Amino acid sequence: MDIENIISVFSRLSGSDEETSVNFRFMCETAKDYITAHLKPDSDTSSCCGKLEFAAAALAYYRYILWSITESGGDITVGDISVKSSSSILANAQKICEQAFSDISDVFDNGYFVFGVM
Repeated sequence: MDIENIISVFSRLSGSDEETSVNFRFMCETAKDYITAHLKPDSDTSSCCGKLEFAAAALAYYRYILWSITESGGDITVGDISVKSSSSILANAQKICEQAFSDISDVFDNGYFVFGVM
């Protein structure tokens, strides 16, 4: 997985430019590490590298939304969009991440990650 590709996808998901998204490189790197750590043993990942990168970017985006909600006290701004109720944007981020994890289910052991909204 290429971290620059993950940052690029994260940038598109978050609606920020790539220059701003680089500030969240650590989220992309930890998401990449999470995906890598939970690959099934002896998985052939060569044919699904793009899906793995998207899953890492989706996880970073989900974590970014959670972080943004925490920082803003409930209101959220993503790129030029400001949302007063963060529940819909969080639900959408969750759906994107769940679908991305579903797409890599043949090589990913997803028994460790649970989505939830409090």
